[in-house]
Amino acid sequence: MALAFWSWWSEILIWLPRAAWFGFWILSAAFYFGRGRWSLRAAAWKLLLAAVIFSLAYAALLTLAQYRVWAGSEFSRPFINSPVAEVVPLPEILRQYVFSSKLGYFLFYSFGRFWLGLLISLLAAAAFYIFLRSLKKYQERFFEDGETELGFLAALIAGWPAFIVFLLLVFPGVVLVAIYRRLFTGEMYTTLGWPLVLAALASLLWGKSLIIALGLRVLFI
Repeated sequence: MALAFWSWWSEILIWLPRAAWFGFWILSAAFYFGRGRWSLRAAAWKLLLAAVIFSLAYAALLTLAQYRVWAGSEFSRPFINSPVAEVVPLPEILRQYVFSSKLGYFLFYSFGRFWLGLLISLLAAAAFYIFLRSLKKYQERFFEDGETELGFLAALIAGWPAFIVFLLLVFPGVVLVAIYRRLFTGEMYTTLGWPLVLAALASLLWGKSLIIALGLRVLFI
């Protein structure tokens, strides 16, 4: 019974983030295409907040699950009762105040396994948002209201390391969408909204495969 429970629980942990990020993408696309009926900026910030809360809660859940697994076996119990080995290169302040306790190895492992990727994803998405805000000051015509916030959300949805694929797709996507609109609708300019939404979807679907195809496995955490 316990084995069946953990198998079921493991399946949930594996599929939960993928389902959640597709859910966030669907909502972001719905808010973007229905932006005439509500504020895209306000909707994007709310989704961003929800996405960050989900990411933090999921990382915390994985950390707790890892502790439970290691604590449940005599073989793995030393992993939650050992400091980080001296040979591991760490800043002295972190070694002394964080990783020298009996939970040191567990905290080190959990950070690298569950939190580091999240931190990089948040920093990459924030940097992309700052870039979009700077670009908007000089090229206002590329943006509708709320699209910089949509870009922040789209980059976070893509995640790390698929964020690299996201970047490679966004700006060529602007050109392709502009050509399409020019040919079929007669519009002279396009904004970043469509490319952001489509690049986020492509990153969700094929981001990992494209990262491997590009020979960038080293970016996986």
